[in-house]
Amino acid sequence: MMKSPGSIPIKQAALSFIVGVLVLVSLIGGFALHEMRNVSHNLMQSNQKAARAELADAIERLSGQIKNQAATLGRWDETRQQLVIPEYYNYWRDQRVYESGMLSRFARVALYDQSGNKLRAGGTSNALPARLPFHVAPHLHTSWLSNEAGIITLYYAFPVYSDERRLALLGHGLIRLNYMAELLNQNSFRYTDTASIKLNLKPGALLSAPELLPNLSLGARSDPEQLRFQAILSRALLALLILLAATALLGFMAHHRLLVRPLRQLSQDIDAMKQGRFEPNPEHAEPMRISELENIHRSLLDYQLQLRELHGSLEHQNREFRSQARHDVLTGCYNRRAYEEDWSRFREEIKAVPQGVAFLLFDCDRFKSINDTYGHAKGDRVLTLIADALVTALRANDRLYRLGGDEFAAILLRTTPAQARQIAQRCQSLLDAKRFSELDINEPISVSIGIAFCAADQVEHIDELPKQADIAMYTAKLPGRNRVALYGDDVERASQTLVASRETSAVFQALATPGMIEMHYQSIRSLPGLEVKYYEALARIRYHDTLILPAAFLPVVSSRRLETGFDLAVLQQVDLDLSSKQLPAGVGICINLTAQSVSQPEIVSYLLELSRHNTRHPLMIEIAETSLITQVTEASTYLDLLRTSQYRIAMDDFGTGHSPLRYLVDLPVDVIKFDLSLISRLEANDRAAQVVTDFARMMISAGYSLTAEGVETETALRKVESLGFAHVQGFLLDHPRPLAELVASLNAVSEPS
Repeated sequence: MMKSPGSIPIKQAALSFIVGVLVLVSLIGGFALHEMRNVSHNLMQSNQKAARAELADAIERLSGQIKNQAATLGRWDETRQQLVIPEYYNYWRDQRVYESGMLSRFARVALYDQSGNKLRAGGTSNALPARLPFHVAPHLHTSWLSNEAGIITLYYAFPVYSDERRLALLGHGLIRLNYMAELLNQNSFRYTDTASIKLNLKPGALLSAPELLPNLSLGARSDPEQLRFQAILSRALLALLILLAATALLGFMAHHRLLVRPLRQLSQDIDAMKQGRFEPNPEHAEPMRISELENIHRSLLDYQLQLRELHGSLEHQNREFRSQARHDVLTGCYNRRAYEEDWSRFREEIKAVPQGVAFLLFDCDRFKSINDTYGHAKGDRVLTLIADALVTALRANDRLYRLGGDEFAAILLRTTPAQARQIAQRCQSLLDAKRFSELDINEPISVSIGIAFCAADQVEHIDELPKQADIAMYTAKLPGRNRVALYGDDVERASQTLVASRETSAVFQALATPGMIEMHYQSIRSLPGLEVKYYEALARIRYHDTLILPAAFLPVVSSRRLETGFDLAVLQQVDLDLSSKQLPAGVGICINLTAQSVSQPEIVSYLLELSRHNTRHPLMIEIAETSLITQVTEASTYLDLLRTSQYRIAMDDFGTGHSPLRYLVDLPVDVIKFDLSLISRLEANDRAAQVVTDFARMMISAGYSLTAEGVETETALRKVESLGFAHVQGFLLDHPRPLAELVASLNAVSEPS
């Protein structure tokens, strides 16, 4: 199965989708687990902060309690009595203090005299002293912590005065407290893990009470609700992942059965159709479970059945189409395309198997005048009758080709010069027998036939036959000839007279030598204002330092049927001039074409390529000799195509042809250029001037833009301006000039004086 670059099978796409879903789910689960851990961590930190705050609060309360107990003991009369008469000191210290409820069971108290010596029962200061570690100022309390064999002990010293006014110091008291036992005994901790409370204090080292909290390390209790939440969430995530994995697996299996297999079958059927191996059998086709795919499959089977039924008919139609594409629509004989294909094939066959071959070229005499006089409909009918006569005269296997206009050709294989001349004379006889009076044509209609022959032993010269037949045909047209000429020595001598003139040599040399055709440009100006809107490109031939004008070389171009080649050379020179970008931007260019070239694809193709200059120079085509157009429909089609490429179409030399009004109806014309012969009539005040005036006004009201050619006087200029002509052209304004001269004059005008 052929796959386009970058395409993947549907099964692989489905598997990739499922894997993508699982990866996405895994990422979501991992993210949820990560977030759950973050929440747990934050809760633990919150609990840790709460535990530390709870412990700090408990320490604060205990410190206040000890402070109050010390103050109470210092003000107690019995305490003062022991410092004055310590006779019952031991009893007071071991029982009385606890009976009074002033101290808890975790605390011990001792009294000291003013010198800091510990009291003894019966009172003497000479016993072994137990000095305080430091002396306490009479008006301050002093407390510290000590690590005694792993037991955190708090010492709190307080002064004892003889009176409430605290004027006479009797001594000191010292409370010793198992700090951690008392702290845990008095407080019920919610957040603090009491087993984790530790004081970072080495044995024997002392620590002031305000430094206690910063040196405590503790842990928070685990929250059962939090643990249950984490367990529930973990189980839910695990169940979700399992459920999604199972769903993805089932989805993949269902997708494979419902989509992948049917689509693969459809793809295989389509590949089989491409290779011609598909055998549709709707009865044994496996039904698809998805209705849309089943509909596609059924439609595909039905389409294949219909395609097979139509295949035979289509082949027949294709054969007919190929046949029609090689036949001339008007006459029914073979067209130029068939001629080119057959001539190329015949040359190869003759070179491989040498044989005598004759090339016959037919041309209708005076067909232009017939077409101009009787109209194109009758002209087309004349061509049809001529083609019928020629086909009848040829042999059964010979073909007649219409090369264009009124020119036909035939290629005779396995023949001799005598047989070729006999067939040509038979063509003349059959044509002479044709009656054209039914077309109301009274003048005789004939054809000139040129024959070129190539013997079997000279097949290397077969490529010269069309040219030789062309020379023979023009020789047959010479006065005194019998309208049939076989190319040979006498024809060669006669043909030399056809090309002996300077103009003929110049035309052929110009077509073979680029640059000999020189374009001169004459301005076309708007009315009123005389602003330059276009330059008309007019062809000249530079031959041996002599400039040959159109009046001299155009008859040679016409008589030698060189219109298409000459117009193509003109277009190439205009293309070079425009590509040089010497002409001022925004000014249009008018290009003259002969009527025959309008219907030639190579000319139209080059014009379409030339339209790239439209952005800098608006382009206009001027069709000359419109009375010579033999294929009006094709010409109209090509002109419409050129208009889509921003070309404007002008009818040149209006008033010189025999049937210009018909072309205004049949051809897409934008501009009408009145010939010099009509413009000169306007200067006289007679009936002819009135006719031209009325006709011009009618054309303007019909929507045409008029251009006056050959304006040479101020009177003519004022007349065409008053009639509403849009543009004017003539020697009164300027003469045609070569490109270099025109550019030099434009630059001179633009330079500041």
